[in-house]
Amino acid sequence: PPSHPPPPPVSHSASHSALLSGGAPASSACISLLSSSPSFQSLAASEGAGIARRDAEDGVMLSAGIAAAIAAGVLSEADRSALPYTVLSVDGLAPLDVAGRILSSLPPASARGRLAVIVGLSGVGKGTAVAALHGELAKTRADGDGGRVLCWSNGNVFRALTMLLSLHMEKGGVTDLRKAAGDKGLKRELMGMLSFRVNPATGAHDTYIEGLGVAAWVRDIEVTELKGPLVGGRIPTVAEQTQGEVVRYVGGCIDQLVEAGTDVIVEGRAETLDFVRSESRFELRLEDNEVIGRRRAAQRVAGEYAKNPDEGNVQGRLEEIVQAMV
Repeated sequence: PPSHPPPPPVSHSASHSALLSGGAPASSACISLLSSSPSFQSLAASEGAGIARRDAEDGVMLSAGIAAAIAAGVLSEADRSALPYTVLSVDGLAPLDVAGRILSSLPPASARGRLAVIVGLSGVGKGTAVAALHGELAKTRADGDGGRVLCWSNGNVFRALTMLLSLHMEKGGVTDLRKAAGDKGLKRELMGMLSFRVNPATGAHDTYIEGLGVAAWVRDIEVTELKGPLVGGRIPTVAEQTQGEVVRYVGGCIDQLVEAGTDVIVEGRAETLDFVRSESRFELRLEDNEVIGRRRAAQRVAGEYAKNPDEGNVQGRLEEIVQAMV
């Protein structure tokens, strides 16, 4: 038979570029290159178990916070939506595919905004799906105003409360964070320092903080004071004790946005989003739970690779990183 020259060596330049690009392409490239690595499989299993454990712990904490809010009369079972979630299996789907399926279930754009509630456990890809949905919703606006689409996060509300609580504790010499965060009267007072309205400087809705020497819009301090030492590691405790208050506050904020014609996407855990009323409710699920561990492991490995890449030995560098992690 005629002789053939040996095939040229496989170039890793494409994988190298993907790993440096970050996000889903980096994770996919990492998983592809390390799919047969026992060390990577071990790391993925460990990451998956850790995520499942933290999800379970978060679920218990959130449920306890909601139960306490109901017992205190801040929330009631009547506030909980009775509408079911539409379950979307996202195995093998790109974020844009997930966004397309959600978009096809939403009502057409109108003067009134649309509200999409998206829940799911860690690792199912809520963040990337929400980002893709944001872009697709912006395209459907008849006026071309993509700024009228908002991805809502409760994070800054909890941060604002934590900052105010910390200032109150400093002023009064209080040291017991959990006790202060659970004080009904104090929570009512601090929530009264938050108001949601249009910022005249930007024309956009935002939370205004006024009290304890603070007078600022959240947007103006979200990367400074709200991420400073007064907030830091105190957020989990404050969030646990103020679930009900924040859920009620956020519901009012979202109602304002929708009435003003803004499309709103809210993503998070069902324990709290059960109280956000919308007919467009979606739960993202992965049928193959091992995917979550592989994704998280790949994110970690790709992140380390980007810090010290080696285009000439991509596979070897990835293996080296994995070995250091297991």
